Amino acid sequence: MANKHVKRSIPLAQPKRRRLNHRVKTHLYEAVYDLNRAFSLMLEVFERLERQGLYRRDYLRAFRDIAEELRARANHELTAFLRDHEQWESAHFGRLCRKWERRFEKPAPSRKNPERQ
Repeated sequence: MANKHVKRSIPLAQPKRRRLNHRVKTHLYEAVYDLNRAFSLMLEVFERLERQGLYRRDYLRAFRDIAEELRARANHELTAFLRDHEQWESAHFGRLCRKWERRFEKPAPSRKNPERQ
């Protein structure tokens, strides 16, 4: 038989969802940019080495493919985290905006005006 008296957990004991500090959020986006810029520079160097013929072409192509895969995986993970956070913030601030809109709506005029009686 199921227990009818279920004890609820204490809200203060539950982990809270943390909002990212605006500075941290900006630094994360800058990190994604810097990471992609560094990968682009590395790929340009591989192209230069290939043109100069200093390494075997098949090795350089393999290195380039490995670098592109690593960049894609890193971007996928970082942007997934940022997407989830942005989605949560969008919903959160949307609810707050609707709350403010309802608060500042003009009250509907009543049919009975006490001043005219």
